[in-house]
Amino acid sequence: MKELQLTLSEHDQLNALLFSMSKSPQIIKARKRSRILFILLMLILAIPFFYYEPLLAILIIVVSVVAFLFFPKYLGIYYKRYFSKYVKSPEFQNRIGIPHTITFEDNYLQIKSTQMESKYQYDQFEYMTETAFAFFIKLKMADQLFFPKQQIKDTAEFKAFLTELSQRLHIAYQEELDWRWK
Repeated sequence: MKELQLTLSEHDQLNALLFSMSKSPQIIKARKRSRILFILLMLILAIPFFYYEPLLAILIIVVSVVAFLFFPKYLGIYYKRYFSKYVKSPEFQNRIGIPHTITFEDNYLQIKSTQMESKYQYDQFEYMTETAFAFFIKLKMADQLFFPKQQIKDTAEFKAFLTELSQRLHIAYQEELDWRWK
């Protein structure tokens, strides 16, 4: 594997962002914190009603528990809608629909397009992940590279190249073929 030609779509960018966010410790922590904060606020709201309207307090607690159970689903929809708008922003529009040439050299990976040119040293790779729709390379500097599978002519060859590269660099190669945004 020496060279790839990729043209990223909004869908590709959205999936990459959602995957990245699902692996972000800050986002995971924020999602848990907001869920717990929600249930605590609802319980605090219910406490004064126990003295005046116990039936209303019980109703608030029941609604809170039901909402607590469905809150992760709502938050997933919220983040997906938010990132869909973000991908349509001018910041991302200069990446969409532009052909990129990715060249794999002995010690680095180079990405060229009409808009940019960048090099990533292989020693900056933290780990690699394969999902059902793309290959991801997590960089140590908190960024990631992704390669949509539908645009790779020979995914088996590309996967073999990445696994060989991960073994050579002594970094993890993870398969998360059943990953999906929740």
